[in-house]
Amino acid sequence: MTDSLDNFNATEGAPGRKRRGKKAVLITAVVLCVLVLLLSGAAVWGYMLSISDRNLPRVYIDGVFVGGMTAEESAAALRDAHWGENVPETLSVSLPAGAGFAVDPFRAGAAVTAEQAVAAAQRYGHTGDVFRNLFRYLGNHLAAHDVVKGERTLDSAYLHACIDEGLTQLRRNLAKSTITADLPGGRLVVLKGAGGVELDTDALYDEVCAALREGKDSLAFDRLKQEPSMPDFEKLYRDLFHEPVNAYFREDFSIEPEVVGCSFGVEQAVSLWKQAAVGEQIVIPLELRQPEVTAAELEKTLYRDVLGSQTTSYAWSSDSRINNINLAAGKLNGVILLPGETFSYNDTVGQRTAEAGFRYAKAYSDGEEVEALGGGICQVSSTLYCATMYAQLKTVSRTNHYFKVSYLDFGLDATVSWGQPDFKFRNSRDYPIMIQAYTDPDEQTLTVEIWGTDTDGSSIRLRHTSAEVFDEEYPEVVIGHSIYTYGDVYDAGGNYVDTVFENSGTYYLHKEDIEWPEGHEDPFADSFMHDYLNPT
Repeated sequence: MTDSLDNFNATEGAPGRKRRGKKAVLITAVVLCVLVLLLSGAAVWGYMLSISDRNLPRVYIDGVFVGGMTAEESAAALRDAHWGENVPETLSVSLPAGAGFAVDPFRAGAAVTAEQAVAAAQRYGHTGDVFRNLFRYLGNHLAAHDVVKGERTLDSAYLHACIDEGLTQLRRNLAKSTITADLPGGRLVVLKGAGGVELDTDALYDEVCAALREGKDSLAFDRLKQEPSMPDFEKLYRDLFHEPVNAYFREDFSIEPEVVGCSFGVEQAVSLWKQAAVGEQIVIPLELRQPEVTAAELEKTLYRDVLGSQTTSYAWSSDSRINNINLAAGKLNGVILLPGETFSYNDTVGQRTAEAGFRYAKAYSDGEEVEALGGGICQVSSTLYCATMYAQLKTVSRTNHYFKVSYLDFGLDATVSWGQPDFKFRNSRDYPIMIQAYTDPDEQTLTVEIWGTDTDGSSIRLRHTSAEVFDEEYPEVVIGHSIYTYGDVYDAGGNYVDTVFENSGTYYLHKEDIEWPEGHEDPFADSFMHDYLNPT
């Protein structure tokens, strides 16, 4: 009985198992079909999301709702919300010594433009991965997403480049100025940190990043790795300190300038240094003491006074004679003589040649009026001689004309000719002198002035005495006059001081002015005259 039942169960179990296997296969197939349909639907849905031109439903841009909007609608929403108007265009960073640099927040990655923000909203949930887009879409229904909020990654390379630019400028500013003694301004200027300082660049980078994230538009940074070294003010004092020194004349009467006395308070300098910021100019007052004699005062003493002057007229002269006078006067004008130096008229004027510009004009030779090259230059030498006597200068060499000249009185003239005779005088004063010689074409006059330094205010008045000169053979016949010239010296108050002898000489009459006895032959016809040229 038992064996029969076991056989029955074995026979009946096989078909049951087959039926159950078919059912499982069917269920699996159905599930797979459903999954395929779901995946296909999801893929289609994800694809539709990927190609959509609208943002996901719960998207924000820095708090501004742009969910479900197109790019144009998102941009309009940002404009309506005045988004981004408070974002600074530049972060200005100031460093010591007037250095600094600027950072562009957008380029640094600390801020985005409206265009960048709209593009970020469009990209969220619109990538090439359709399933990822689908999951983001579903997740966005559960939680809103702001595409701008959150910690931004800053561009480290760009920030370091900006910082390096500022540090380069800082080094340049601190290297170009050190310690300057401004004596005219009465101050000592010291730049704190001159020669270079080292900023804490790590701290600078961190503060720049923080300022960018906080939306600041300016930042001042002066943190140093170590304080700059203080100058040795004691040594600087020793270098600058000196007593005032008067200006003085060198041997050639050029001027050695004065030295202003200088000192400053060392303790005050140290205090000002400690109070100053790096890169700040510290102004330390200088204590200046002026000397009693300055170069400007000495310079004013040179050529300040007219020591002697003489004017003569050439109104009766020819154009050629006037030309020669102008040439000679021009060569004298501006000549300077130091004390003890001797002036030579011939050396100064030079040889009278046509190449030098001189012309033929009337002169006397052997008692006769002739046309001579350079005729008229004796008027310049004579006018100069007269001016030197009024200036109380020492005459070295002077010869009077054979005849009296028309433009000056007896004893005031000096004849010259190339070679000999020459007119020479010495600067016998204690200061340099300068000759000023000029003509007045309107008044037709020649003026010679001696400029120098009048130390005592004295003056001289010229006068002469005369005696007739008689012919040896005919003692009753006057042929000329012996002249003796003197100078009466007066002090600054006009009191007579002394009389000095200036010169002596003989002036002969022109032969037509000599009254010879009846029937007497002229003794000057051949050789009585001097054998040299006497231009007038």
